[in-house]
Amino acid sequence: MKNYKKTVQIIFLILAAEITYALPFVLLRIFRPTFLEAFNITNKDIGICYTLYGITAVISYFFGGLITDKFKLKYLMSIALFLTSLGGFAWVCYPYLTTLYVLYIYWGFTTIMLFWSPLIKATRLWGGKESQILGFGLLEGGRGIVAALIGTIGVFILTTITSEENSSSLLLQSAMNKVYLITSALVMLVAFLILLLPNFGEHSKIKTTNSHKYNIIKALKYPIVWILMIIVLTSYIGFRIADIFTQYSSEVYGYNSRKSAELGTFISYIRPIICLLVIFFAKNSNPSKWLIIGFSIMSLGSFLFVFNIDIFNFSLLLPLVCSLIGVYTTRVLYFTVLEEAKIPITMTGTVVGIVSVIGFSPDIFLGPIEGYYLDEVGGVLAYQYLFIFFLASSLIGLFASILYNNSLNSKNKLLST
Repeated sequence: MKNYKKTVQIIFLILAAEITYALPFVLLRIFRPTFLEAFNITNKDIGICYTLYGITAVISYFFGGLITDKFKLKYLMSIALFLTSLGGFAWVCYPYLTTLYVLYIYWGFTTIMLFWSPLIKATRLWGGKESQILGFGLLEGGRGIVAALIGTIGVFILTTITSEENSSSLLLQSAMNKVYLITSALVMLVAFLILLLPNFGEHSKIKTTNSHKYNIIKALKYPIVWILMIIVLTSYIGFRIADIFTQYSSEVYGYNSRKSAELGTFISYIRPIICLLVIFFAKNSNPSKWLIIGFSIMSLGSFLFVFNIDIFNFSLLLPLVCSLIGVYTTRVLYFTVLEEAKIPITMTGTVVGIVSVIGFSPDIFLGPIEGYYLDEVGGVLAYQYLFIFFLASSLIGLFASILYNNSLNSKNKLLST
């Protein structure tokens, strides 16, 4: 019975985790060229949307982390999903740029303040002391499967409504509106299903009785919190740079809207495979060592992109796969170090909130940077600049993960003497 309950919990955590971010991020990642053409929106416009989202999210990360340690997790997540779905319906009814700006501010609140820290704390509770990599690996890999299914359904709708001979803006808009409508309905459905779940091991001992001020000061005294900010920041930059891979394939390699959407779906299917491999190889190892491996592979992928190195005639495939292996490996692992560093469970929400303020700040600045280079510079040169930024970020993440691993080893040696 216990295993059945845990299985149901992780399945719904996976569903909730990815479908929540489908509306602001996943659909754009998969259908970016199609979306831009359908609604006559520019890369700069999308950059502004991400900035508005990021500003709201940075505030929401902090306060969301504080309330996570005070309230039941499933209630917070269910409310977040319901409110997020309403935004999707609003976009279908009013598909205008001003609507999109307002929605990204709104989604910055609904998907972060009430959802993000509860999700991470619920996953940590699910994994317990021995299964953190399994828990976060299943979460990240499962999210990839959900994203891939959303992409597959979306590509099917796109190919049903449009064709090579007839793919006008009106037809593309009709197809994208149907994708957003179906996704919004699914988000609302999951919101109600989450309420039926058993509690995530919640009891009085995992809720803090300390003041918010005390928890914040205590959290900032942990060295891992500061290092983890850099690790999450650089990993997330890689994750967000991956948003332009489908557009890169379209503008540089000549993929049409359908083929680039299929590539976006293929990228989503790679995600669970990578995460399962991380679980298999790393589940009995220290997460800190595998963070080093992840950032090393990410650095290799970004290096191949920067210099456009074509090994064995794999063209786009090799740098893309290397980059994604690195990105998804680090995403599986970075919050597992909370257990490795022995952060109290009662402070999980607070620590996640503080780390996320810096760690996910690329939501503020990366969108406008991408929009500027893709619209103003344009062509292959624009992507080269962005990939140089990707490489620099990957190397900083590699250094931070090495620093964390060395500091953890030093701490363990002191405890053993």
